[in-house]
Amino acid sequence: MEIENLDHLGLVAALVDEIGLVELTDELLPPHPLNHISPGQVVKAMILNGLGFVSAPLYLFSEFFEGKPVEHLLGAGITAAHLNDDRLGRVLDQLFEYGTTLFFLNVAMQAARRFGVNVSQCHLDSTSFALDGEYPTVARAEGASEAEAPQAIEICRGYSRDHRPELKQFLVNLICSADGGVPVWFKVGSGNETDSQTFAGLMRAFAEQWQTPALMVADAAFYSEPNLQQVGSLPWLSRVPQTLKAAQTLVDSAPDSLSERPCDLDGYRLWEQRQRYAGVEQRWILVESPHRRESEDWLKPLEKQEKGLQRSLRQLCSQVFACKPDARDALLRFQDSLTGYTLTQVALVSVAAKRPPGRPKRSQPSDSPTLGYQWQATLERTAEYEAQCQQRYRRFILATNVLDDDTYPLEQYEDAIQAFRRALVVQPYALINQRLLLECTAQLS
Repeated sequence: MEIENLDHLGLVAALVDEIGLVELTDELLPPHPLNHISPGQVVKAMILNGLGFVSAPLYLFSEFFEGKPVEHLLGAGITAAHLNDDRLGRVLDQLFEYGTTLFFLNVAMQAARRFGVNVSQCHLDSTSFALDGEYPTVARAEGASEAEAPQAIEICRGYSRDHRPELKQFLVNLICSADGGVPVWFKVGSGNETDSQTFAGLMRAFAEQWQTPALMVADAAFYSEPNLQQVGSLPWLSRVPQTLKAAQTLVDSAPDSLSERPCDLDGYRLWEQRQRYAGVEQRWILVESPHRRESEDWLKPLEKQEKGLQRSLRQLCSQVFACKPDARDALLRFQDSLTGYTLTQVALVSVAAKRPPGRPKRSQPSDSPTLGYQWQATLERTAEYEAQCQQRYRRFILATNVLDDDTYPLEQYEDAIQAFRRALVVQPYALINQRLLLECTAQLS
């Protein structure tokens, strides 16, 4: 009797078969007649390994499948010995030459058709993956042009989302559907790429390859004048950064001066305004969040700002002025630089100035020190400034170039608000959601 452990891999294999991944891969990467295992079966084996809870590197890949029903998972006549690192490496080379982004796109389109995934609204975001090691820059082969050479990413240092700036990294840009958070497009990037420089190009590439109109939802990194002009007429929805003067004016405005829109989200308030930025007509939705109203995080930037002002005030109060007009001018310059703060308990006191170095002059008595003046003051934050900062923190602005209320009604803004509350992009494992697992379990039973 021989015992083989199937564990949860049967569910994963059934889902791969339901998508038709093996047949699609063999169609895109035609296998050689002498191959014991096709590229599609290799890709399926790599997925089983990656979702096997204990993944094995390439040189231990065949050992991972020892003691498992390989023929039941991958096909008749396939053994663990066929899954050696040479075969896996050749399939990975084929995927790289074909293009991983294009390959993933074909798989996602087929999965969306088979499972009826709605892609009318998609979410775009990126994340970083830190790596250990040196990872030197790969030089292009001598004599090969830039168009002919494969475009490999550069693993280097950049802005680290996981707060590991000492490690090199690469980026993954992922687009997911709002319907179930199913990944529909992805692209890896170099570690030093920034969202503000890449999001517009990613949106255009996705629109050209997917060939289905979809509203793209992105965070404030996308919202800039060059990006808005680059995407052209592609429908988008983004959060407006509050660094813009028009955004600050709208956030600081009183509710009575705006037209409030009804909202079904508990505690939220919405106001709509038409705006033109970067030559693009837009709808701006001002959102007031009840969750931010209850939070005290709005005090953190104020405390950081106040530390710098206190340091500047200490420097001013430690300075000794030779005359009162000089002291008064210095205090006025400091007061003019304050925003939202005021000085209280201000007093100008006389102090004995330090004796200058060297021998005193004959005309100056040795026992009469030179007099000087110093300020004493306390820094206080105004109540109006606190209320303004609290209001700015609990409000944010969503903008879209879809001006027709019938095409994109206000109710869909509520879905976008929920997406911004959670995260724009879910993990790729969201593809194996509860509904698909139940379907696979029913088929196996």
